[in-house]
Amino acid sequence: MAIDWFREACDLADDPQSGAQITRLTRTPLSNINVYGEQPCATPDGHRIAYLRAPSHDPRIPPFTLCVADLENRFRNAVIEPEVTSQMVATASWSGLIYYLRPNGELICVDLASLEKQIVITHWELPEHFMMQSVSPDQRYVIGVLHQPDYSSAIVRIDTQQRGWEVIYQHEDALSHLQYDPVHGRDILVQRNPGLHIDHLGRIRYSDHHRPGAVHFYIAADGGNERTLPLGEPTTGGTCGHAAWVADTGRIGVAVRWPGMSVRPEDIARGIRHDDRHPEGNFLTVGSDDEKPIVFPAPDRLFNHVNVSRCGRYFVCDSYHNGIPGPVELVIGHIGTGKYRSIVCDCGAQCGEPACSHPHPYFTADNRYVIFNSDPHAICHVHAAQVPEGFLASLE
Repeated sequence: MAIDWFREACDLADDPQSGAQITRLTRTPLSNINVYGEQPCATPDGHRIAYLRAPSHDPRIPPFTLCVADLENRFRNAVIEPEVTSQMVATASWSGLIYYLRPNGELICVDLASLEKQIVITHWELPEHFMMQSVSPDQRYVIGVLHQPDYSSAIVRIDTQQRGWEVIYQHEDALSHLQYDPVHGRDILVQRNPGLHIDHLGRIRYSDHHRPGAVHFYIAADGGNERTLPLGEPTTGGTCGHAAWVADTGRIGVAVRWPGMSVRPEDIARGIRHDDRHPEGNFLTVGSDDEKPIVFPAPDRLFNHVNVSRCGRYFVCDSYHNGIPGPVELVIGHIGTGKYRSIVCDCGAQCGEPACSHPHPYFTADNRYVIFNSDPHAICHVHAAQVPEGFLASLE
């Protein structure tokens, strides 16, 4: 297929602390966003990433344009699909295969490496508010969340071979951030938002047991075998809502809320403070067999969005020095050694209400780049920070 490549990239100043070369990948005066970092929309060789762009305040809300950035060929860009009508896109982490809907109801899978497209389903039957969220590593299933008229949430699994779908799990609380285990796909990570309820029209209501933060659990690929994770009350603070699988270990890395995350002036003045149950930090690793999570010691950092490298050795998070507003740092840590360093001392993200003001940092599959969003002048753009030679070795 003919692809019209264009160039938008611009090299920025190297990071003054790490020396990382930073490149802004996008330029068009529209909001651009790198989706989410938990499941990178990127190729397995580390050469290409997908991003969304739209004139709206949130490029994830349809219609939006699906684009690709080539990191190896002088940072060129191309439009993959001019109009996507699905709520979000879905992928299996670092597979380079992206699923989305066209306006005519076709479910499409595009390969970022070849840019070849396959029509997976010709007539989409699910409601327009269905949100695709993850794809099994073997590409057999696409899963997502369907908010119901009674304010409950259903996890729906689409069979790309049989061209059918079924509800495999339901809960009265709002569910989100579904993630297949990126290696074997036997388990699905689910985020539950206690006491938060959303209906099919997007209306929100809270029950008496609502509390800030989220919790997470596993289900099997067929929706059974639910296993809780020791996150949230009484073990930890509620999570920030951001987590990622740690390769094939059966564990996840997750960021947990801190006191004053609502950014009250008195909390900012008090400086960094973590939950009293884990004062040494708020990035945790945990599995379903644990009595309590393992805390990554970083008392001087406040982590939020989470990505764990494909190899499972490193994580990258955005971090806040004294709350928001303020400099937003991108930090890489080694899960095994406990060492961490800043790769970008101030990524320029504003971290307000719209998702396109959030950094969403993630590693490319080869750990060569950290991809992130930044909106210092209100328009969000996608950036790449090249990991300096020797940087990861310094964390060993």
